[in-house]
Amino acid sequence: MLKKLLPKDDFYFTHLDRIAEKIVEGVRILDEMLEAGRAYGEYAQRLKTVEHEGDEYVHTILSRLHRTFITPLDRDDIHMLVCGLDDVLDTAEGAGARIDMFQPRHVPAEAKDLVKVLLESSRLIQEMVSLLRNLKQPQRILGLTVEIKRLEDQADYIRRTTLARLFREEQDVRELIKWKDILQYIERSTDRCDDVGNITEGIVLEHT
Repeated sequence: MLKKLLPKDDFYFTHLDRIAEKIVEGVRILDEMLEAGRAYGEYAQRLKTVEHEGDEYVHTILSRLHRTFITPLDRDDIHMLVCGLDDVLDTAEGAGARIDMFQPRHVPAEAKDLVKVLLESSRLIQEMVSLLRNLKQPQRILGLTVEIKRLEDQADYIRRTTLARLFREEQDVRELIKWKDILQYIERSTDRCDDVGNITEGIVLEHT
C-alpha cells in the first residue's frame, strides 16, 4: 500500500544509471590504457574527465536527497549506494593516475587480466543498478551480487599471485614497487564493486 502512495520519481534511478554508465566507461578506458602500454597521460586525462562527470551526478543526487522528504528507496540506502558507486570509479581513476605517475616500463599480462575482471564486474554493477528501478527481478539482482563477489575473489587471487611472481622475477625494485601500488588500486576497485553488491542485496531483501 505504501508503494502505491509514493510519487513516481525516476530522478534517483536515472542518475544512478548514469553513474553506473560512467563506471563502465572509466574502467574501459583503464583497460585500453593497459592494452596500449603507452600514452599514459592521455588515457589518465580521459579517465579523470569521466570520474569528474560521475562526481557531478553523485553531487546532484546527494543535493536532491537533502532537499527531498519522500524518496523511492530508503534515504540511507540511496546515500550508501551513491557513495559506493562513487568509490568504484574513484579507485579505478586512482589506478589510472598512478600508472601515469609511475610510467611503468612494461605491463604484466596479469594486470590486464585484473582490469578485465574489474570491467566485467562493472558491467554487472550497471545491470544490477538498472534493475533497481522496479525491483521486478529480485532473484536476478541477488544472482548478480553472487557473481560480483566471485569476481572480487578472482581479482584478489590475481593480485596476490602476480605480486608473488614479480617478487621472484622482477629485477628492478622500482618496477616492483610501482606495480604493487597499481595492482592494489585495481583490486581495491573490485572490492568496492562487492560493497555495492552488498548494499544492493540489502535493498532487495528489504523490499521482497
